[in-house]
Amino acid sequence: MMYLFLICHNPAIGLGPDDPPSLQPQHAALSEQLRAEGRYISGGALLPYNAATVVRVHGHKRYGTDGAFAETKEVVGGYYVVECKDDADAESVGMRIPVGSNGWVQVRRLFLHDRG
Repeated sequence: MMYLFLICHNPAIGLGPDDPPSLQPQHAALSEQLRAEGRYISGGALLPYNAATVVRVHGHKRYGTDGAFAETKEVVGGYYVVECKDDADAESVGMRIPVGSNGWVQVRRLFLHDRG
């Protein structure tokens, strides 16, 4: 089963000395460990939330607006997609992801339409 690990933080709190980008070497090491275990599918960092575009649909009309997202206090800064045997295994992988003092990991099982 594939799981998505969303690396989140609250930008209003600010960053501490153990927060991104200083965690990048730890993320690189974790990616290598997961590759060696044969579980790594994908991962990466996201550009800052204020560089995002939001696409919305109203009726049959679609339009995009530039981010930032004033209505939220939390942002996603990066992700991993990892093969795990079950929820408990996914939780143990999530605990290995470095997040610093102002972050957390949201673990979500993926349902891929083309894989079932």
